[in-house]
Amino acid sequence: MSRLLPSFRRLRALAPLSGVVLLGSCRAASLAYGPDLASARTNAESVASAMEQRFTNVLRQPKFLNARMRMARYALAPSALVGDTALWTDMRSTVSGAERTAERTAERTLEVAGAMTNGRYVFTPRARTPLPTRTGDSRHLIALRQLNTADDWQWTTGVDHAIGPMPPSRADDIMRALFLSAERPSGVIRADYRAALPRTAAAFGRLVAVDSIVTTAQADGSTLVALHLLISDQHLTPTMPALAKFVRQYIAPARYHIRLSDRAGGDWFDALASHSRLVLRFRSRGGELQPLVGAARRMPDSLTVTVDGSAKFGLFTVGASRLVGDFVHVTTPLERSWSMRFTHEPAWDLPLLAEQLLHAPLARPFEGGGVQVRLGFVRGPEGQTMLSRTIVLATRESAIMRFLGNLGFTAMSDYAGTVEDEENRFLAEGFGALRRELAELRP
Repeated sequence: MSRLLPSFRRLRALAPLSGVVLLGSCRAASLAYGPDLASARTNAESVASAMEQRFTNVLRQPKFLNARMRMARYALAPSALVGDTALWTDMRSTVSGAERTAERTAERTLEVAGAMTNGRYVFTPRARTPLPTRTGDSRHLIALRQLNTADDWQWTTGVDHAIGPMPPSRADDIMRALFLSAERPSGVIRADYRAALPRTAAAFGRLVAVDSIVTTAQADGSTLVALHLLISDQHLTPTMPALAKFVRQYIAPARYHIRLSDRAGGDWFDALASHSRLVLRFRSRGGELQPLVGAARRMPDSLTVTVDGSAKFGLFTVGASRLVGDFVHVTTPLERSWSMRFTHEPAWDLPLLAEQLLHAPLARPFEGGGVQVRLGFVRGPEGQTMLSRTIVLATRESAIMRFLGNLGFTAMSDYAGTVEDEENRFLAEGFGALRRELAELRP
């Protein structure tokens, strides 16, 4: 249900994102942004600056502000949105078939340009928005298309955020440096990220704290790593009380387990979140991931991702288990991305009321092309690299989808406003600290 809560999804990712930035605050990872110190500093500063801009004094123009909440409300019942001319920047219908049996299907598009203007990051609806060419600018695309029946719809969302001149291939070097930096005693790792970028670690550490780092050297020269992160609202409460409350209500109770496995069943990465604790487990040798168990070998380009998860929405808990999909590393001269496709319906954990409703529509997103997600770095125009995200998902209108949509909209309503403003400030302060410390990077 990818269009259900566009910004709420981002907040659900806030804790893992903070942990990644926190643990990535080591000198080796910072230097991996370029072939030399000057290039590394320029590229890393640009990425941090683009992220800082994105969350600085965010302002949405009225058309987009209205569309965003309307789409969150009716994401799983999109027929209510089709005729609303105030939402879209483009409305068209497609006619297919022979003249006597021709069918007309609706297609709607909302395009939004994001840019830093007079100290505020402003989102402006604009038809035919081009790819951004200035660091920090972004293009957002939301498209709705009617499928082969009156109740079937497909959402396509895309975000392209310009993050500066760093070539997409540099992502390989950064990941390698991160994994390599973990092949050290835990005390050395902890001292490194605290000393390299201390203000960044402090800023993101208000939400995520490193509880323990366990590194175990293996006989083959690899290192088994377990990173234990604690998610807490304690240090947010004094200055960001609304965000702290939302973390307690929605983020802390959430549970999920993500595994990357090969076709033979060997696990290569494991992330488990439960009871406000996130545990990341992996094995590395020379900065290259290895299977958690067994002989060292090169990671295949194609893996399987398995997701189990649940979240609380008021009195209700909604979850899914055994959501299995294809996970592909996309490596081209102009792109480094992760591509995921889910074509098998998971096992659902739904409230009693939802259990009594028709289940067939829950299988619809996984039919045909399935749920498609693509995330990574793509080379754009005028030397800019895009942090790019695309999601494609089909939905079938029904009583159960409307029920789930109502649950999600309740959370979105709790989030929009003060909570989101504080979240934006939290991220802007964190990435701002990172940008300033990267500018001070010395040999």
